[in-house]
Amino acid sequence: MDPLDEPVCSGTKESGAADERVGTHEPVAAAADGGDTAAADGGAASGGGDAHRTEFWAGARAMTPFMIGAFPMGIIAGAAGIAGGIGWAGTVAMAAAVNSGTAMLAGQQLLRDGVGWPIILLTTLVLSLRMMIYAIMLRPHMRDLPQRWRALLAFGLVDAVFFVVVDKFKTLTGIRDRQWYFLGASMAMFANWITSLVLGMILGSAVPDIASQGLEFPMTAIFIAMMAGAMVNWKVWAAVLGAGALALAAHPLPYNLGLVVATLGGAAIGAGCDVWEKKRAKSTEVA
Repeated sequence: MDPLDEPVCSGTKESGAADERVGTHEPVAAAADGGDTAAADGGAASGGGDAHRTEFWAGARAMTPFMIGAFPMGIIAGAAGIAGGIGWAGTVAMAAAVNSGTAMLAGQQLLRDGVGWPIILLTTLVLSLRMMIYAIMLRPHMRDLPQRWRALLAFGLVDAVFFVVVDKFKTLTGIRDRQWYFLGASMAMFANWITSLVLGMILGSAVPDIASQGLEFPMTAIFIAMMAGAMVNWKVWAAVLGAGALALAAHPLPYNLGLVVATLGGAAIGAGCDVWEKKRAKSTEVA
């Protein structure tokens, strides 16, 4: 063998050993990198969970003044359910399904008057038509959520929740933050509603005429204050003024159909203003 070949062979062996060492260490390095990535992902997930909890409880805390104002209405609804002979189970089931003090009291009155279920369902639907206007105004903020989440949040949408979240969404831009803030606010109001209802049923058994004591006034006053504070957008003004004008014009209609006309008209005006604003924004971008 030529002596010059020996270093070459030795070099080849050393190179191969080095390759083996590199090959041996690469998976370890990759595993280390993967561990770091997993740790980072885990930290991000943990941070996201903390952020979700923060927004959830922030939404719940924001509802405190409104829960205080709504509590008497729940007491009235619970007492009225007992006084009307609906019973404990029927009153709780109706409250959980309707999730509205106004619709609940109207439905209870119709039940006491012996009105059929179709009329009761139609009445509660009419009284809840204002939620269409709320939904139209919230749609731009919630359109990116999955359908199941939108359905869940829609169930928890009541007057107080709407006014709180629509104001908060001016500064809360993340869709997940909005989702959990909305959920916290709606769950707080729902828990308050059921709790006050049960207390009302207890009091209704002891004080039968408690439902006639005018306890619904605090919520009415708070609703007026919330409406005044929320009218800062020209689309809201257009929808409210349009609905008010239609309510006056349609007042002579029988069976309070003027309320239906005003609500549907206000919703249509709000939706039309939203569409017009989007078209105008697109035309401005093109220009």
